[in-house]
Amino acid sequence: MIRISHLVKTFEGASDVHALKDVSLDINKGDIFGIIGISGAGKSTLVRCLNLLERPTSGSIEVDGVEICNLEGRALREYRHRVAMIFQGFGLLSQKTVLDNVYFPFLASKGTVSPQDRQIAENLLARVGLSSKAEVYPAQLSGGQQQRVAIARALACNPEYILCDEATSALDPASTASILELLKTINKETGVTVIIITHSMDVVREACNNVAVLSHGELVEKGSVEQVFAHPTHEITKQLLGVEDWHE
Repeated sequence: MIRISHLVKTFEGASDVHALKDVSLDINKGDIFGIIGISGAGKSTLVRCLNLLERPTSGSIEVDGVEICNLEGRALREYRHRVAMIFQGFGLLSQKTVLDNVYFPFLASKGTVSPQDRQIAENLLARVGLSSKAEVYPAQLSGGQQQRVAIARALACNPEYILCDEATSALDPASTASILELLKTINKETGVTVIIITHSMDVVREACNNVAVLSHGELVEKGSVEQVFAHPTHEITKQLLGVEDWHE
């Protein structure tokens, strides 16, 4: 599991920006967990702390009982192999074929791609329904198809955690539904923990089991999706749900 304790992230400058303020949160192994908030809430900073693209200012993050905030060198590289990222902009290499993109993690880590690596990549493309697109280029695909390629690439290193940073916000509703269904299927089949960063309550409703709500860097609400949707307690949650006057 992931245990976040009293996490603080401050970006120092002429005027300090307090992106995260004393955030504490548990994410259970195998969950599909949503982190939601409006722009500037701190949700992307939080996910960047989870994979150590940003170092927290203070507090701790324990992953399966191991404190990760001070990892360096080989230990950091090994940890990042366990944590895959899926981005809003897909992050595909435009000059590489779809298959090349999927096995790129093998090339990046080992400097070569074995026949076994290629077979794994082909199997992953089949898993996301894109076997027929192996030799085409990303520009020839729809947005939803490109995100499927990004998911296949994320799975190449057999991660334990997948972090999705606004992974569906550039997609149309049909493609969004398809990607969320794919993530749910992968979670069910592999047990991988999926953390979805989003500004959309519809995404949380469709895919997540539990949710945390951030506002101006603070954790203002958390619980099961059913609980939070049925009985929101914070004004920002009600705003995200489109509830103007919440009275029973």
